[in-house]
Amino acid sequence: MSNDSFCSGKYTIASITPTICKLMEIKKPDISEALEINEVIELAKKTVNSKIDKCLVYAPDGIGLNFYNKYKEKFQPVEEYSTYDIDLCSIFPPKTPVCFASMFTGAMPDVHGIKEYMKPILKCETLFDAFVKADKKVAIITVRNSSIDIIFQERKIDYYSEEYDPEVILRAMECLVEDDYDLIVIYQQEYDDALHKTSPESEEALKAVDNHIFQFTKIAKLAEKVWEKYNRLVIFTPDHGAHFDQEKGVGVHGENIPDDMLVKHFFTIKQGNIE
Repeated sequence: MSNDSFCSGKYTIASITPTICKLMEIKKPDISEALEINEVIELAKKTVNSKIDKCLVYAPDGIGLNFYNKYKEKFQPVEEYSTYDIDLCSIFPPKTPVCFASMFTGAMPDVHGIKEYMKPILKCETLFDAFVKADKKVAIITVRNSSIDIIFQERKIDYYSEEYDPEVILRAMECLVEDDYDLIVIYQQEYDDALHKTSPESEEALKAVDNHIFQFTKIAKLAEKVWEKYNRLVIFTPDHGAHFDQEKGVGVHGENIPDDMLVKHFFTIKQGNIE
């Protein structure tokens, strides 16, 4: 985590793991030191009559708070669906495997071991190990060879490594309809790919964000239908932001600056309809 004033809030993206564990009454990983997001915990107490039963995490790559602030109208479908949103600090360096390792362990890079752009299989305890210990079923649905596809392997969970974003969302819909999972993590990368090829606000990048929001809305609506009887949590969780590098002429990320280090996460908590 950065010590700069723009990251002065008490929560980082590492808070996602302990928050999910608290809401679902699962013992968090032993290495998880991040704070639970108390505002989300309190919202859940007011919304559901017991613990959360099902959780869906939609993790689009590279969408920062700065982008959100410039293009708020694009996020209207996400805002209309969500019941709470919060600005969070990413993890330094804001590189995808570093960020997702912290997001899904609740630990800092010095603890989980990924301190730069590298993709080793994590040997430490993660959110997914915590779910397995609690006899919960997990599916991770990703683009093949992406960070999330690799660093959380070798666990007793179901992995779906798809060709690209459209195949990811189709597989996620299949997994939801099966109604066999307690936690589904969905990763998509079109925006991050586009910003690295062009710029964070190019026509191609803007279209990619539109696609992410459309696909999130599609999967969220399906979750509403399939998980109607369960207390449920749906989260929109980007890992980091990005900025335009004048010298390279393309979008990049990895610096300790607000464009790269600040993100907005959206939470939706709903009560199941079983009496």
